[in-house]
Amino acid sequence: MISSKPVSGPLRVDSSRRALLFDPNDWFQHYTLGVGYEGTGKLQEAIAEYQKAIETSGGSQEPTIALAHAYAAVGKKAEAEKILRDLESHSKATASPYTVATIYAGLDENDKALESLEKARSEKSFQILSLKSDLLLDTLHPDPRFKNLLRRMSLN
Repeated sequence: MISSKPVSGPLRVDSSRRALLFDPNDWFQHYTLGVGYEGTGKLQEAIAEYQKAIETSGGSQEPTIALAHAYAAVGKKAEAEKILRDLESHSKATASPYTVATIYAGLDENDKALESLEKARSEKSFQILSLKSDLLLDTLHPDPRFKNLLRRMSLN
């Protein structure tokens, strides 16, 4: 899940780069660097950082989810869909509806993304609290159903 505290892309890039000077194998800093790159439109750099984060994360889903989103954003829909299928089939117990929604949003499948967000809301997923600020859901912001969800959750 992307942090619910908004941090601009350039600031995130700078702070993550500095942190990686101290520990080049810090998966979370590679992940946040990827988020920063994605937030500034540098998608190929984001993909490279997400891949590094996956290699060193020890199984954390965050960089994998972000990688799927970035793949979708650059038009590598097959790769994004493969990650989504893997999450849905192999991680039933751990893949949250919110997680699935972020990938569907990246694939421009708004109906499925919003359906998954509604499920996350009904399950009271803690991740739903980052709904408004999660850049992986930016494509949903213009959708009236998304705005309605924010309103119902008092997040607008």
